[in-house]
Amino acid sequence: MAAPNPEENRRTFDRLANIREIVFGVQDGVLTTAGVLAGLSGAVSVRSQVILAALASTVAGALSMGAGAYLGRHAESAVLRSELDRVRRESADQPYVVQESLLDALAKEGLSRETGYRVVKLLSSSPNSLYSTAEEKIYGMTATTFGNAIVEGLLMGVAFLVGALVPLLPFVLIASVRTGLIAGLATTAITLFAVGYIFEGHLSGARQPSLAGLRFLAIALSAATIGYVIGLLIAPIGTVPAG
Repeated sequence: MAAPNPEENRRTFDRLANIREIVFGVQDGVLTTAGVLAGLSGAVSVRSQVILAALASTVAGALSMGAGAYLGRHAESAVLRSELDRVRRESADQPYVVQESLLDALAKEGLSRETGYRVVKLLSSSPNSLYSTAEEKIYGMTATTFGNAIVEGLLMGVAFLVGALVPLLPFVLIASVRTGLIAGLATTAITLFAVGYIFEGHLSGARQPSLAGLRFLAIALSAATIGYVIGLLIAPIGTVPAG
């Protein structure tokens, strides 16, 4: 068995940490576009107008989701780094506080007090080692905590765009509005199942990835259905009485 490569392992975990953006982007893109197509197909008689509206929604959604993911991660990282810098400055003045907190954290993980004390003493010989270990054990911060705002923004935007194309392409390629809509909704359901099957089932090593796919599909469709029903219920509120 080959010795583990720390750098390669870190890159692997960095890639896996971006699964959230991919899943969220694809799911939102699929459901948003399917909802636009379903809603406009019954209200707009001209097929080309429905397609143009769906395309506009797709582009706007991809840009919005990408920008939102970037800004959210950038702001979160800035706040966390600021707080971490503050903690490091305080720790430099009172290193014994970090040592005691780290000792307690190791004890909670099952290490004996005596062994934990030796570990902390060894780490204390290198302030960087002490602080990096304390950041993980005490504050729960790892290399993936801060992420990469640019990468996450691009992934979210591209994932939304890819998801939006799932119901849109059948609608564009099939001349019949009704048949195209049915095909788009069918591919939407298949894609949602596949996303759950692959990311929540297969990659996580679940014993029954099909159940993970069905659960993902059920939750996504339930959320979309609830939103649609709420829209129907509140629609009369915005209706202005004639006269």
